[in-house]
Amino acid sequence: MRTVIRAAIILVFVSGPAFAKGKKGAAEAKSGAGMMDSNDPAEKETSDKGPFAPKTEAGEAGDEKAAPAVTEAPPEVVKPRPRDPFVVFGNVLIGFGQAPEPGVGADKTTGKATSFTLMAGGRYDVSHEFSLGLRLPWTTASVRELGIAQSSQALGTPELMGEYRVGLGTFTRLPIDFGIGIPVAQGNFDRNDLAKFRQGYVNDIADAASGYRDGELFMPKRMPVIVGVGLEYERKPLSLTAFTKFVVGVNVGGTVNIQTIGGTYELKKVSLRNVTGGGIAYQFLDKPVFYGALDAWVASKPIDAYEFNSTAGATPPTRFQVAFEPRVGARFGKISPSLGYIFPIGGRLADSGISGLELHCDVAF
Repeated sequence: MRTVIRAAIILVFVSGPAFAKGKKGAAEAKSGAGMMDSNDPAEKETSDKGPFAPKTEAGEAGDEKAAPAVTEAPPEVVKPRPRDPFVVFGNVLIGFGQAPEPGVGADKTTGKATSFTLMAGGRYDVSHEFSLGLRLPWTTASVRELGIAQSSQALGTPELMGEYRVGLGTFTRLPIDFGIGIPVAQGNFDRNDLAKFRQGYVNDIADAASGYRDGELFMPKRMPVIVGVGLEYERKPLSLTAFTKFVVGVNVGGTVNIQTIGGTYELKKVSLRNVTGGGIAYQFLDKPVFYGALDAWVASKPIDAYEFNSTAGATPPTRFQVAFEPRVGARFGKISPSLGYIFPIGGRLADSGISGLELHCDVAF
């Protein structure tokens, strides 16, 4: 009996810890532990963070949260400077040299001259798309012929202008220009009236000094009608322009009385001129605004206001003229001055050696 009791006690002490250990193992298996616990130190080591630590899509190894993604800010769009609704301007063109004239040869010119063309005007934006403007030129010149300097002055053609702008995007516009001149420009082509004949010379010199770019302003006894279209791109610091215009001059009077040998002079009922060109400008400074620019154009005269018809079969002079104008300018608040130099390349203007220094100033309101 004692032996049986002693064996029962031993069985209780031995089976109790084993049962507890078995219950604990079942609980660990139920909680999802898939690996057996061991006392091997290698199994309990953890990797340190460092440059060679494995990385995951969430970030560095061991990081529970991914680092926020760094996004770059979109580049700032620099829009063109808003137009001033009202601008008045003054322009001075100083011409040096001789102006081509129709005659027996391509070397027919006025005498050596120094001219000053003063022009005033302005434009007003009636709406965001439409503007009206006015230009009024006046020229004085000293012309040396046969060793004698003669000074004369002449009013040019006042021009009423309009412009309609079509927006093609944030930086691009398509201006459509039109205008009409008031036919009061002074001058004539009749040598019997030397005073008016010299005034005609004065307007010819001003036209030549401008590189034939603005012939509608210097047409004696003509009513000019102007139409044109352009393309403007402006995205700081760069600006690009292109344009073409046609000038039709309708004869409203005047006579020709020039006697010469080898041909005759003809006063055309309608004249035609085309000017096509473009320009580039780059702004170097913001405060104050300072920029450099280069303009270039080709002027052609399919029908001149008055022409010489050779009866001897002489080759007529070229009807094309290329000219350039490098410019520098600035803006101080509402005042924008600029300085340019007009010089021809080839053609009759280069042969006669005429060029022009141009000073311009806009005042905005």
